Amino acid sequence: MIFRSCLTTFLVVFISSCSSFSQSPPPKKEFFNVALNYDLFDVVPQQKNISDDIFYLTAEQKIEVFTQVNKRIALGEPKHEALSKVLQSRLGSFTYYGETYKAEEAARLNKGNCMSLAVLTGAFAELIGLEYSFRELTTLPTFDKQNNLILSSSHVQSILYDDRFLPEDDVIYFAKPSIVIDYFPDNNDLKGRKVSKSAFISMYYKNLAADALIENKLDEAFNLAEKSYQYDRSNIAVLNLLGVIHRRAGDNRTAENIYKVGMKVDSSHLILMSNYIVLLNSEQRFAEADQIEKKIDFLDDPNPYQWLEQAYAAKNNRKAALYFQKALKKAPYLHQAYMGLYQIHLAEGEELQAKQMLNKALEWSYEVEERKMYKYKLYSLR
Repeated sequence: MIFRSCLTTFLVVFISSCSSFSQSPPPKKEFFNVALNYDLFDVVPQQKNISDDIFYLTAEQKIEVFTQVNKRIALGEPKHEALSKVLQSRLGSFTYYGETYKAEEAARLNKGNCMSLAVLTGAFAELIGLEYSFRELTTLPTFDKQNNLILSSSHVQSILYDDRFLPEDDVIYFAKPSIVIDYFPDNNDLKGRKVSKSAFISMYYKNLAADALIENKLDEAFNLAEKSYQYDRSNIAVLNLLGVIHRRAGDNRTAENIYKVGMKVDSSHLILMSNYIVLLNSEQRFAEADQIEKKIDFLDDPNPYQWLEQAYAAKNNRKAALYFQKALKKAPYLHQAYMGLYQIHLAEGEELQAKQMLNKALEWSYEVEERKMYKYKLYSLR
């Protein structure tokens, strides 16, 4: 399984204000240097084609943004509000297409995924000298299977800060006044984490690397993933991706070393551990694979969506049921997990348990079409 960052919905902005509560900074991730097999891939020509400035805008685009923002500032609007309104007006006809674009491309084509929107927002903010940051959300994952790869998507927001804000002495602030630039949110989104600019750029190149891997362009995928790794060596998703790329290229030894390094960075990363299991099973090292599976079974990852992903990728119903139950233990509102258990019970001929899971799914579902589907399935079991 590999990650791409983005969900596609509608643009919306949220305004947040400061508070007198303090927040502890996130713990720093430990990282290790990992040995990559550069000889396995065509490196030099590919590296020349990789852009180093994803926030680049043309002179014409800069003038247009400057003009629009300054008009609003002249009317008395704060700079961060002016920029958010410019973004809204420009992106009213924005096509939320699942491609990852640089700022210049997103502005010119007027389309892109949430990563593209974040790049565009960052480029505009830098242009007018406005402080901004990025935040990655924990969201209900969307899945796609292409070229024998299970793809899972995450979501990124941009935050624009009020440059007029002056903190008072002896007051601890939870956050600066700001506006969040985002697509329309999901009520099931969990609190996200801020990511540095370097980590965000790493996520950008990881997206492109995943797209190249889907098309089996291993040289391109490696070079983009390696670029991503240079920006954030603690990014466990990038290490996982590099492991998958090496395994796809036939170098299991380097792939295994990468997975082992990844497990040192994060000893409970479910997706990387699952890919390591795939490698071990491919070499008939079943006892070693079983040991890692047992570790996964006893993990207590607080993110319910991680367990949902594991359930969808599970190799048998017993494992899938275990992971669906782990997801529900963390988030009893996940009707998708109840539906997964319903399908398992139905396949096992356990109609009573299947009905119970359908009733639970119905209880936690609010979408009209989903409720209709659940009611129809429930009726067919009576």
